[in-house]
Amino acid sequence: TPLMMACTRRNLGVIQELLDHGANPTLRNKDGWNCFHIACREGDPLIVEHLLLASPGLWRTESRTGRTPLHTAAMHGCEEVVRILLERCAYSPDSGDSCGVTPFMDAVRNGHLSVAQLLLDKHQASPVASDRLGAQPVHQVAVTGQEEALRFLVQHLGVDVNQKATENQLTALHYAAK
Repeated sequence: TPLMMACTRRNLGVIQELLDHGANPTLRNKDGWNCFHIACREGDPLIVEHLLLASPGLWRTESRTGRTPLHTAAMHGCEEVVRILLERCAYSPDSGDSCGVTPFMDAVRNGHLSVAQLLLDKHQASPVASDRLGAQPVHQVAVTGQEEALRFLVQHLGVDVNQKATENQLTALHYAAK
């Protein structure tokens, strides 16, 4: 939609104009995303705030795979947007998408440690929650090769690097070797 495109281009003036002329912010694309998912991915706090003022319940959206705007902002390292979402919206801690991936997992496996810390501090996210396959953030970080994130989990948070996942009982080292 034009509103989605304006969010992609981070154009607050056009967004305001479209909303003033009746643009529907809840319309979804083929993946189930609405303009709020896009705004959270792009990371402009003013646009996110404006959309929340225009449509206060807009944050209650999920993509076809169960991903929320919080997942999106965390995955892309949009710290200020994550802060706004945690202050203004009632997301459940450790709510997973259709694969069981949480916003904390998204942040840490993409190396966004300040976002991960924010989710721990303000959202009580679990650093040892498991996805549907039994993989924890330590396993996911091993796959993505995020060395700083691995240090963060093991040294700072005390996560057991030898924690086993899946019915095959694979450790983070197994995941890294894959």
